[in-house]
Amino acid sequence: MKNVSKYIYAWLVMGMTGLMALSFGACSDDIPADSYYSYTGQLMSDYLKDNNNYSQFTAIVNRAAGSQRGVNIMDLLATYGKYTCFAPTNAAVNAYLAENGYNSIEEIPVDVCDTIARTHLINSGVSTEAHPYSEADFTELLGEAKSADLPVNMNGRYLSLEWVDSAASYRIGGTGIITHANDSVDNGIVHTINAVLSSSNKTVADLMAQDERVKLFSEALTLTGLAEYIANHIKDETWDPDKEEYEPYHGKRIYSGAQWNYCYVPETRDYKFTVFACPDEVLATQYGITDVQGLYNYAKGIYGGPDYSATLDFTDPQNPLHRLISYHCLPFAQSYDHYTSLCSIKTNDTKAYVNPVEWYSTMDTLTTIKITRMKSAAEMRVYGGVEDEMYLNRSDNNRSNVHWPGVHVNRPDSESGYDQNARNGTYFLIDGLVDYSEETKNEIFNTRIRFDIIDCFPEMLSNNLRNYDETHTTTSSEDPASPARNYILPNGYLDGVKVNTDGFFLYQGARNTYWSYEGDEFNCCSDVNSYDVEFYLPSVPTGTYQIRLGFADMPTRGICQFYLDGEPKGVPFDERDTNFEMRTGYVPLSTLDGSSYTSEEREAAKKNMHNLGWYHGPKGVFNATAGHKDGRDALGNVAQIFSDNPRTVRYVLSTETLEEHVRHKIRIKSIWAVGTALIMLDYLELVPKSVYGVEGEGRAEDDY
Repeated sequence: MKNVSKYIYAWLVMGMTGLMALSFGACSDDIPADSYYSYTGQLMSDYLKDNNNYSQFTAIVNRAAGSQRGVNIMDLLATYGKYTCFAPTNAAVNAYLAENGYNSIEEIPVDVCDTIARTHLINSGVSTEAHPYSEADFTELLGEAKSADLPVNMNGRYLSLEWVDSAASYRIGGTGIITHANDSVDNGIVHTINAVLSSSNKTVADLMAQDERVKLFSEALTLTGLAEYIANHIKDETWDPDKEEYEPYHGKRIYSGAQWNYCYVPETRDYKFTVFACPDEVLATQYGITDVQGLYNYAKGIYGGPDYSATLDFTDPQNPLHRLISYHCLPFAQSYDHYTSLCSIKTNDTKAYVNPVEWYSTMDTLTTIKITRMKSAAEMRVYGGVEDEMYLNRSDNNRSNVHWPGVHVNRPDSESGYDQNARNGTYFLIDGLVDYSEETKNEIFNTRIRFDIIDCFPEMLSNNLRNYDETHTTTSSEDPASPARNYILPNGYLDGVKVNTDGFFLYQGARNTYWSYEGDEFNCCSDVNSYDVEFYLPSVPTGTYQIRLGFADMPTRGICQFYLDGEPKGVPFDERDTNFEMRTGYVPLSTLDGSSYTSEEREAAKKNMHNLGWYHGPKGVFNATAGHKDGRDALGNVAQIFSDNPRTVRYVLSTETLEEHVRHKIRIKSIWAVGTALIMLDYLELVPKSVYGVEGEGRAEDDY
């Protein structure tokens, strides 16, 4: 009963709101004529049942045994919500039956029907801010781009969106052309498509094995044992979100960030993988590699090792071929545009253009890769690159005169005939090889390494718990149906994370109004005063680093002690804003940049702040808010820049020598709290001495 009651509660609460939104929407005179809906006045379940053109698809949905916490899919479509349905015609379903050797819908296995049904549905939730996706939304999503990704469907995968000139329409999921759009029902929108969308249950390795473009890379994936590992990791069947011990967490209200937040336990614990695969053609033309021995010899030149022999143990993690291939693999998967987040990153102002960047641990033990999404117009003018495209290990030219353009990651090509979106992840074609050589470490990691805390936890990314939508400017986290959800992460959900005593780990979903880097944050919490959380840092090259924490200070936060590898570091850390400017020496960066300060005075004020262990917030990060005129976000909302907000700062936790072959563990333990205990963990910076230690004539660290 507890599961069903959660849905009934949300439906009853939001039902009237959805009807009001439809009523007000009908009054607008600003909607383009070709975007008006043909209103049907019924729920999606009835619309599908009453339309003979969808009778075969309706039969598939009815046959699906799938459920969402105990509720049948067709029953869900009979409730209030914001659903987008891509409904294949009878002709499309009949073509699917013929292609797969089925004589009727009844011959399709029930679990396959469930997968097909979920693949064609997007559930945006019942929040007042959620909405189904219309043709006008498709136009906005694509903009000038050739392709984009729709939000995750009910099968947990992203659907690609493309404009097809020859069809004068949109293609969904690489296969289905929209032949009729925008049929509105009370709880969503239905678009007619001319093909059943791909719903393959093959693994990433299986799909790669079928792709003639990457035969050599696929062979190496098999030789190293990585293909078998990927094939054997799909879903953690032991994970049960309905355990009795988790019941208090479902719908729990926690006071964090000066507001109450509804929290939940993740529904799934799935495994997903990303493989960046170098095509045979690239290997041959750029590197002269045409077989496994050539690929091994290339890897041996980077990592060392014995001469090639077919009897070598390629499954050994220290084998050079294993190291090379596993460095091209990530233990999570996302859609192309979501390996970085645009939320709160100031990319729209040419004076403050920055590139969204993430640093992720690869499947090569204790190595890290840098992923950049190109946004900086200034950088592209000088060094090249394609806007909105993804690059691996691209340098930011901070510390040397050599610029590495990085390896370009190609968007999936639906015209290729190959499906790259597997049951447990995806693979992308790249235009070169990447590695973790000494040269890479010297050029790519010799910079300020800033990473969102979520980058440390692949489970968050594989289970679609991260929210990337930078438009959540008004959604209250007190809304239990908010699309930007908050999650409590029990012990055992995140690998390498340990929550001691009676505390818990809270993830607060992204909104661009938050004083948070990339809009989201983690919090160490306790209903009393006893949280104690441990997790591992990503690996970096051996060297001396400042370890900085970015956060927002507030009076409701408390004091904690940080530890590194079991040793306490520094004095207890206070996240309250009591006498903050006085104890940090803070002066807004725009004030220091103003005409009333000489360059010498500016640098002296910044140095004084740094000597006290504090740094301004990043100049390339903002939160959307009213009343400020120092920048706007991507939607044109007036924004507040972190470097001019005394609440959004960076603190030097410790200066340490980090070893690249050691898993360094961070521990945060509660010392003092106001009422319930809470400490915010937003993002970390690992800053090498070659960056933070520059003085005099050297090139100082930038403010972004």
